[in-house]
Amino acid sequence: MATQHDKTAATPDNTPLVSVITVCRNAAATLEACLASVAAQTWPRVEHVLIDGASTDDTAAIIERHRAGLAVVVSEPDRGLYDAMNKGVARSSGDFLIFLNADDVFTGPDALRDAMRAIARQPEGDVYYGSLEVKMGPVTHRHVPPPPDQATAEMVLGCLPHQATLARRAVFDRTGPFDLQWRRHADYDWWLKVLSDPAIRVRQIDAVVARFALGGASSDLAKGQPEVFAIQNASPLYRSPEWDRRRIEMLQQAWLAARIEAAGLREAVAGGAAGGQPRLPALPWKARVAAVLPASVVRAVRGVKRRLLGPGPRG
Repeated sequence: MATQHDKTAATPDNTPLVSVITVCRNAAATLEACLASVAAQTWPRVEHVLIDGASTDDTAAIIERHRAGLAVVVSEPDRGLYDAMNKGVARSSGDFLIFLNADDVFTGPDALRDAMRAIARQPEGDVYYGSLEVKMGPVTHRHVPPPPDQATAEMVLGCLPHQATLARRAVFDRTGPFDLQWRRHADYDWWLKVLSDPAIRVRQIDAVVARFALGGASSDLAKGQPEVFAIQNASPLYRSPEWDRRRIEMLQQAWLAARIEAAGLREAVAGGAAGGQPRLPALPWKARVAAVLPASVVRAVRGVKRRLLGPGPRG
């Protein structure tokens, strides 16, 4: 399916087609930036597939304004985020697939070009992941995930970045569609299937691919984390006495770090209640927190601290 980016006249026949799959519902606040970031890509062969869950806000009008740059548009009720992602996979035709949802953007016009050039330097792989920019309010952090030989450990308390992951189409034939029994973390389940399959070769690329803001369905720890544990416990990747022991140790360390962090918060809040402005002291436990928790979790915790201890809402 050709798009405005499919410049076949100037592009070699063997240039891979990249399908960018965007799923959304009532995403008028963020969708336009996402669509514009895909349209701006300099990689010559990009197919943009958009799956909308029958939005009731201004999403339809935004889609219509960008219709010329979209190879596939589907707008119909669905059974949730991962049902929409499955529709996107089924309707795409690219050699590589990447999911860029409505509140995500590419880091710049050359993001896909840089990623595909990095992939070309490691042509033997099947799934490739790069780095992310994570936006927390006015601050943007760069998140560089660990290399593939540390990926299994990373997945115990974190996840590899789906917004920065390009997978060959054949990978989805092996893993099957996203499992709809998982309402919030079917992408996490997909990653465990990938990592547990010795026939799927995972590679890391030196490219900063996408930017996203903290939030969304999978960022709700209270509702989502039990699902993560259920997926993890069912995965053959962790079905060994060694991984049982390691997971328990990692969870204990994370629990201790969270308690230390909470104690520091209580001390800071108590100091503010005694008459001063709440202020977090530079305590040694901050280094220990960073040592035992994934960087993404540390950033999320610190974001909560800022919200708790910062100025109140304006009246």
